[in-house]
Amino acid sequence: MTFVALALTTTEPAVALDGNDARQLHALIVADTADRNVGPLVDIDGRNFYNLLTDEIPQARRGLVEVLKGASVTKRQLLQKIQELPVESNDTVFLYFTGHGAYVRERGQVLRMSDAELVLRNEILDLLKGKGARLTVLITDACSNIVEPHVLAQMKEAEGIDHDVCRYLFFRHRGVVDLHAASPGEEAVALRDTGSLFTNSLISVLGEPNRAFRGVPITWRDVVGQTAERTKFRFDVEYKASKDFRLLFPNQTTQTVKAASLGEPIAAPIPKVGWRLGIRVSDTDGTGVRIDEVFVNSQAEWAGIQVGEILHRVESGRFSPVAREIRTTADIGPTFWNSDQALAPEVHKFFLNNPDTRTSRTVKVRIRDISVR
Repeated sequence: MTFVALALTTTEPAVALDGNDARQLHALIVADTADRNVGPLVDIDGRNFYNLLTDEIPQARRGLVEVLKGASVTKRQLLQKIQELPVESNDTVFLYFTGHGAYVRERGQVLRMSDAELVLRNEILDLLKGKGARLTVLITDACSNIVEPHVLAQMKEAEGIDHDVCRYLFFRHRGVVDLHAASPGEEAVALRDTGSLFTNSLISVLGEPNRAFRGVPITWRDVVGQTAERTKFRFDVEYKASKDFRLLFPNQTTQTVKAASLGEPIAAPIPKVGWRLGIRVSDTDGTGVRIDEVFVNSQAEWAGIQVGEILHRVESGRFSPVAREIRTTADIGPTFWNSDQALAPEVHKFFLNNPDTRTSRTVKVRIRDISVR
């Protein structure tokens, strides 16, 4: 029998890997895709956030992750979905809203549902905080045009990130993260092809490798600071380059991300490791390789790969996936490490069989580029 140890560097861990992580992330993505004006744009934003979470956070570390969209985006459904999130005291709860909104004098930010009902943003935040999670994250991407209270009735007529970035933000903070796309008096701008300036900027910042954050534990303050700069920069570019853009937003010369609170980071950094994946494998019968060991604090441990499973296939790319068959340990080196065609440091889909339970599953794993740590 041949044994190969991958000096490269994700199970179903019930507790934090090193004692500092939150247990699970529960998320609700709300997108008012039914709106005839902004529906296609917010659909892009909602799908981008859903893909981000399901790509980068292993299934074992995700609790309930739901999407509320279209005609289902009503106050009753929204509040009910929040109530149903099975949040425990050591969990993270996250809600992302993209759609229409406004800033009402003396009352604050409101979000418009698909049936035109208005919900106070603070009501949503209070309900989320009432879940008692270790970390509460509310991010809303909607306009903040200032309206008077008496106008409310008239208004009732809107590829992958480094896993450590996501882990630091959603699993190694406490408190409340309260973030909105625009400040009072501003519209949250969206473009036809790329969607919201704010959401696009936020996801692009999350797509940076760890080295973009100076090699220290990543905080919401870091991420929001860079997101605000990029959102403002992209607004400025469009404003200066397009007369049509200026006509669309005649009373607005910038877009300012509003951060009411940014949570408190856990001081301890995620343990550094020197491998890209973090498994030891051996040959079986020529139809895959057996996982003999999963290294502590590795990508494999984070993703939930189990000892005893058989790895037989890896797919790369979301839209036109390229498949690599893993038959023996001879396929391991060229696939993961020592060839010009080795897997890139990005998210890949692993196909696994369990010979004991005779079941199959897939997990998404980020192959680490050890140069970024």
